[in-house]
Amino acid sequence: MEIKDSDENEILEALRSSPRLKACFLEMLDITDGDNFEALNSGDDAEEAVVDVIQKTGRALLQEWVEKKKIKAEKEIGADNAYRAHEKKRSNGKPL
Repeated sequence: MEIKDSDENEILEALRSSPRLKACFLEMLDITDGDNFEALNSGDDAEEAVVDVIQKTGRALLQEWVEKKKIKAEKEIGADNAYRAHEKKRSNGKPL
């Protein structure tokens, strides 16, 4: 797979804008090239360590996605003047 300059820029921007993603990426590099490289004695150990980091990265990215969606929804609701908070009503349909 060929990586273009625009791909590299997109990756760098994603790392800059997401401290969680950056931390997970650095953790994977530590497993493959850093201090943890010497501590892992088998391919199975290395695989387990990398998979754990990938799973953690996925959870972190999904959490960021949820947070962005929540912020967007709150802004849309704030912009919608017709929105009213839910309130309980009597059986005749009038508010309590």
